Amino acid sequence: MMEQVMDVSKLVFTKARGGRFRWLTISTLMLAIGMLLHLVSPSVAGFTPNWMIACYVVAILLTKPSYKQCLGICMVAALMEVFTSKSAFPYGDFASEFFGAYVAGFFAHSVPPIKIGKFSLRPAIAGFITTCVSGFTFVSILTLVMGIPMKVYLYGMLPAVAMVGIGNGIITPFLYFPALRLFKSMHYMAESDVEDSDHSGLVLKQQQEGVISVEHLTYTYPFSKKKALDNVSMAVSKGDFVVVTGPNGAGKTTLLMSMAGAIPHYYGGTMEGMVFTGGKAVTQHTIADLASSIGVILSDYKAQIVTLTVGEEMAFTLENHGFPPDEIRRRSKEALAKVHLDGLEERKVSTLSGGQCQRLVVAAVLAEEPEVLVFDEPTSALDPEGIREFYEMVGELNRKEGLTVIVAEHHLEAALPFAKKFILMNQGKIISQGTPEEVMRAMKQNHIYEEAIPDMYRAQLTLEDQGISFEKPFLNIRDAEQSVMDSFEKGEGKHA
Repeated sequence: MMEQVMDVSKLVFTKARGGRFRWLTISTLMLAIGMLLHLVSPSVAGFTPNWMIACYVVAILLTKPSYKQCLGICMVAALMEVFTSKSAFPYGDFASEFFGAYVAGFFAHSVPPIKIGKFSLRPAIAGFITTCVSGFTFVSILTLVMGIPMKVYLYGMLPAVAMVGIGNGIITPFLYFPALRLFKSMHYMAESDVEDSDHSGLVLKQQQEGVISVEHLTYTYPFSKKKALDNVSMAVSKGDFVVVTGPNGAGKTTLLMSMAGAIPHYYGGTMEGMVFTGGKAVTQHTIADLASSIGVILSDYKAQIVTLTVGEEMAFTLENHGFPPDEIRRRSKEALAKVHLDGLEERKVSTLSGGQCQRLVVAAVLAEEPEVLVFDEPTSALDPEGIREFYEMVGELNRKEGLTVIVAEHHLEAALPFAKKFILMNQGKIISQGTPEEVMRAMKQNHIYEEAIPDMYRAQLTLEDQGISFEKPFLNIRDAEQSVMDSFEKGEGKHA
């Protein structure tokens, strides 16, 4: 039965970093380590630890994948073992690791840490029992297939399995705890005992009007005690051009990533409150689902380019979404024209300038026809001419195409002629939001990030401190000149 949530400010969502595929990333790394150790590890007294089992046990304990995913991990491990095994019947690994997968999954999901002080015994116990179950299955199959005498099986092979199990019980913690520290330092995962939240059974309704609605959002990154966002609420209307500004560490990027669903689905952490993008609660939809409503261009925009030519880059995402060739060509052509790159489909990406690469990324996002474009510090790597051209392009998309634009920016002077709304952030909170003039006055009055106030508007504030008033704010050169002339004509500027 669906549960209606009336107050989203008390809603909590927790998730490990890396999204639903973090188990795949971590298990791939661990299996690669296991393969290398398996190939180079020497025998001690005739026994060699089963590094592959120890490594997949570590991966499963760290990420707690589903039992189906555990089976996938272990079947890959079995395949790697088959290729490197010297056994007379290596295919028995598929059966042995089948059981190993479910034993390791059981320990990940159902067995508590079993601690002595701060030291968890679970990796050691899981490594030992998983190895014994997998090894017992393997030698039993080998005995049946090869007709090995029962005495050899009972008094030779089973004791050997137990010895390897003991070895794995020793080495598994030595792999587990460094891996846990590594992935914690990368903020890539949460504690293995923290369950990801599930909001699929909740009815969540947007309370504010707008294509984006951030409602009482508080967010903390994994393994951090400091709130990156603290009770943030804001709304973005269709057709807005919003500039989010503030000093480094203010929470600008975090806020933008929450709109796209990357927070919490990729970055993980603890989220309170809710964000609605295109009417969808971000915790109830994947990043891919939200991409139809919002397109994101990162500050390192070149990292978003994955192909060799302009045409291939335009087609890449659309092909992944299953669009037919005719539709791909139509969307690509229209999107490239909007950013003034039409006719460059055959150009190699390596020959494009930095500004053109950025336009290409914008075009690739536009081809998906989102309602909202989000830019995270888009001008950080551009020269003054590139900054001017960028804002002229984005301003045109906002004005002519009706696209909603949200930009995290430090260069307010370049954005000022196009922005309809400013948002000032500091220490994870929204300090002021409103018209550019209102927010810049708040920056001056509160002494927050004053250095970002454009020189032109700073001059107006300085003159106003001298008692001179102006009919129009200095938001562009034309208005500034007109306001100064009007002020002089009225006689107010004679003593300036």
